[in-house]
Amino acid sequence: MSCYYAKLLRCDAREACHPCSQHSTAEIVQTDREKWERRYSEDSGDLPEPDDFLVLHAHLLSCGRALDPACGLGGNSVFLAERGYEVTALDISYTALARLKDTARRRHLPIDCVVADLDYFPLPANAYDVAVVFYFFSERFIAALKQALRPRGLLFYATYNERHTSVRPTFNPAYLVAADGLAVHFPDFDSLVHETWAGDQGNISQLIARKM
Repeated sequence: MSCYYAKLLRCDAREACHPCSQHSTAEIVQTDREKWERRYSEDSGDLPEPDDFLVLHAHLLSCGRALDPACGLGGNSVFLAERGYEVTALDISYTALARLKDTARRRHLPIDCVVADLDYFPLPANAYDVAVVFYFFSERFIAALKQALRPRGLLFYATYNERHTSVRPTFNPAYLVAADGLAVHFPDFDSLVHETWAGDQGNISQLIARKM
């Protein structure tokens, strides 16, 4: 845990996401954490179903080590662990991870829960055979994600695109991908599935790609 806080307590600011640059990184992270702690504290705590996009393409999965950043309550983590993966589940919320850890214990699943802010947490290089990222995006995170996958590693990614502002006008645009989708961020990956218009409003972009 100390290594985690050492990364957070630098005097940087997420200026691209927070125009008020006088706030320290630690203050920004704390604000983000408080938001998600409130959300999960008010949640029923039931284990969510895995994402439909992951389930639909589960035939592409094999086994090995899996990374689930921004895992929330861990529906995708449990799905992968039950298919034989050793899962590292990352989230900024202590509450969400405590519930996931309890689920993993009761089901005897190999899920390692780590509290992390994804913009600053140092992912190990060439460590994972698959990564599943759902509804989280930042430019800073993408570079670390690419390095974390092993050669031939598989990436499942779904997140909101610029059209999402028609659904939620106040959504922070720094966390939205362009309307042409996710593939542009992974030019050195082999795209297996690339959907730029998913969801009822076309506000979701989805990608499955393999690291070359």
